[in-house]
This record gives sequence, structure tokens and C-alpha cells, in this order.
Amino acid sequence: MKKYFFYGILLFFHTTIFAQISPFSRIDSTINAEIAQHNIAGGVALIAKNGKIVHHQAYGFANIDASVKMQENAIFRIASQTKAIISVAVLQLVEQSKIRLDDPIEMYFPAFSGQKVYVKQADTLLLVDRKRSITIRDLLTHQSGISSADEYPYLQKEFVKFGLSNSGFEEYPNLSAEIVQIAKMPLAHQPGARFSYGLSTNVLGGLIELITKQSLSNYLADNIFKPLGMEDTYFYLPKSKHNRLVEIYVKQDNRLIAADRTKMPVDYPLLNNATYFSAIGGLVSTTNDYFLFLNHLLNPTMSKSTFRLLQPATLEQLLTNQLGEKTFIFGGFPSLNQFGLGVGLTSVKGQSINKASVGSYFWGGAFNTAYMVDLKRNLITLFYFQRTPFVLPPLLSKLEKTTIEIIDQQ
Repeated sequence: MKKYFFYGILLFFHTTIFAQISPFSRIDSTINAEIAQHNIAGGVALIAKNGKIVHHQAYGFANIDASVKMQENAIFRIASQTKAIISVAVLQLVEQSKIRLDDPIEMYFPAFSGQKVYVKQADTLLLVDRKRSITIRDLLTHQSGISSADEYPYLQKEFVKFGLSNSGFEEYPNLSAEIVQIAKMPLAHQPGARFSYGLSTNVLGGLIELITKQSLSNYLADNIFKPLGMEDTYFYLPKSKHNRLVEIYVKQDNRLIAADRTKMPVDYPLLNNATYFSAIGGLVSTTNDYFLFLNHLLNPTMSKSTFRLLQPATLEQLLTNQLGEKTFIFGGFPSLNQFGLGVGLTSVKGQSINKASVGSYFWGGAFNTAYMVDLKRNLITLFYFQRTPFVLPPLLSKLEKTTIEIIDQQ
């Protein structure tokens, strides 16, 4: 018994000392401090350098009330991180010459040919003709004019009128039905005029289904998830994995409480036999699965197979600024950064946010998940939390910046 006690003490001190000397202890302490302040219940961090995971750590709880500790393989709602996967799927179809980036969308969905455009004059909404067609490129870069009430509050009543103000999970049996309504609603602005976040990616999801004659779920599984070994990425979780889905919390009276399902239907990944596949943000995944996706884009030759998500020239287009001198706009606020074919791109000015190299790409999800890929450093960071509303970007940027500082010191 004394021997086991001795080994237990030795293991404790070894673990404690290792934690203190770990190069990523600053990441650990930052996340643990947020947990102590009841800003998050828990989370998972994954950091990879040169294609190898150098830090993968779970923190806190996946479910506070049930006392379920967070695990590295916890499953998170990744929301808008879905969009990068959809962009890759669209570009696969471009490579196969099944579509072209500058095709007008009415080639595939004729209902879009008659769309009008809203113009606000004082307190009046006018309708004017479209100056040109929406292209697939516009949809990938959120310049289509298909937006959301979050970006255009003065159009709130219009989104309600056209049945586009709520989650598609509640409104539509499939993407095709939603696209019919999107095509009926006038655009928030002329195609190409500016960046407007919204429902554009759902049109792309419907396009993938139309071209491939597969559900979006099956296409992604066959052409992205299975080839990469992404075993925990779904629109709807198998029952055997329901218990790994992390709870979503809101902060109220300085404590965390589970999201109110009557106000926010966050249990969509648990639905049975659903046929609506939200391309704008319906996927769930793990940090390891999303790492496999990002690492293949960053280090495709590391794979032992001949499979390639995208050819180099196509990947270069994905990571090329599409906005010219414009920046992307989120929540009504212009960013310092630029935007490619579905991913944010770090600009010279944007380096001040997290010290990422120019040309690094990134995005996040509404429930406070984020990824960043620094091509120059061959660095990938993934920080996943489940909190609402979208209030943790300062923390996410701080964690990315801290990681870069640590990597640069090594």
C-alpha cells in the first residue's frame, strides 16, 4: 500500500511539474480563468505545428448540471465553421467542370431571375431592378445581397414576411423549399456592392444537392468526411453519440445556465430523420475532425493516400482576397481583414488582432468556436466553446495571439 501511495504522490508531482513547464501553460491558465469567472463551462483547445498536434486539451465541463467533464473528443455545434466545408465542396464541383464560379445562379434556380433590390429612402422601402445576376462567386463571398435581419434590422419585417427570419430547421423540410423563399425576397443590396452575411451559403448547399443528385449530408460524407477520416462530423448525430454533444450556456446573474430551448432550439443535432441540411451552420464536429480538414488543406502531401480535397490552383483561389479594397462586415461593423471564397483572410491591418501572418485564414461559429490557419508558420489553432450569444471573440483572438507568441519563442 505504501508503494502505491508513493507512486501516486510521484505521479501527482510529475503531472504538476509538467503542467507548469508546458509551453502552452499560458493557454491553459487563460481558459481556466474564464471557467473560474463563469464565462464558459469548459472547452477544448487544439494546436498543431507542421502538421503535428502539439497541444490538445479539454477544460472544465461539457455539462455542468450532469457533472460531465469535458473530453478532447467532445462534439460541438460548429455553426458557421460549416461554411468553409461547403466552400470546398462547391470548388470540387468547379474542378469537375460541373459549375463555374461566375455562372449566374438562375442557370440552376430560374426563380432568381426576377429578383428586385430593396432601396431605403428615409422611412420608405423602394424596389428597383437588379443591375446584374447573382453569381456563384457572389454567394461564396457573401456579396450576393442575400443577407439576414441581423445585418439589416430595418428589413426585419421583410424577413418575417418571406419566412426567412427563423432557423430553417423550424421552417423548411429541405434546402430546396427554403431557396424558393430566398428567391422570392428582394435583395438587401445590388450583387457585388458589399459583403452581407446571411443565407447565401444555403443556396450553395442547395446547388450541391441539385448538381450531385445527393443530399448535402451524403455528398459531404462521401467526398470530404470519409476520405479524411472525419468520424464525428454530422448534421444530425447518431444516437450512440448524443451523449458527447456539449451543452450550450448563457451567463445570467454571474452564473451559467443552459440555453432556454423555447427561445433557442439548440438541440437540432439530435433530430431524427431530418432532411433539412443547414449549409450556413448546421454541422457538429470535434476539434480533431476539423483539424483533419484544415491540415489536409495546409499539408496535403502528408497524406499517405492520393486523395486531394482540392488541387493547388483551386486552393489558391479559395485563399485569394475576393473583395478588392473592401473588407468583410459582420454585425454591422467593418473588419480590418479581407475575405476569400468562404474564409476570412488576415490583411496587413488585421495582423494587429492576433499577430497572424498576412494571408492566414480563419473563421468561427456563432456558439463561440474558432479556427485559424497560419500558412507561413504552418500553424493551426482550434478553440471550441459553447456559449451564447457570440461574445467571446476577444478571448478567441487572445488565445490565437498567445499561441503565436509561444510558437515564435520556440
